[in-house]
Formats: sequence, C-alpha cells, structure tokens
Amino acid sequence: MFEPLQPQEFCAKWVPRKSNKKVGRYGYRKECCKLLAELTGYNESSCSNWLTDPSDIPKLAPGYLRLLDIVWEMQIIIPAKDNNSKES
Repeated sequence: MFEPLQPQEFCAKWVPRKSNKKVGRYGYRKECCKLLAELTGYNESSCSNWLTDPSDIPKLAPGYLRLLDIVWEMQIIIPAKDNNSKES
C-alpha cells in the first residue's frame, strides 16, 4: 500500500528540516541517528548501523518511517487551527 522509506532517505528529507544539519555536513549523521532512535525506540548505535548496512534495518522500520513522513507532510500542508479560529 505504501512504499517503504529507507532510513537514509528519511534522514535526508527530515534532518535538515528538524535540526538544520545538511546532508554530508559535520554532525548530520549524529542528528540522523538521534532522530531515528527517538522515533523508533532503538539505540543510536543500532540506527547508525542501519545507515551503513541496510540489512540491519528492522523489517517494520521502513514502513513506519513512511507513515511518519506522510503525517509530517500533512502537518505542513494542513497546519493546526490557529488560535483565531472558532470551534463549533
């Protein structure tokens, strides 16, 4: 149903937006591992291994990352109600 999103792709898209670290720059990989660990519950060293050896990625992680990607994109497209909106 959804195309899985590999950790490298997820990080390339979201790390610059979340932490202002650019791909290939100092600190990028650490921020990527930190974000992946926070989102998945795995430790940062495991997440670092995913970036080096894709065979280490847990089976459900790419699907989970795709769903997060979709939700975060939707939050950008459809921002939360502002304080000036009246609820019915």
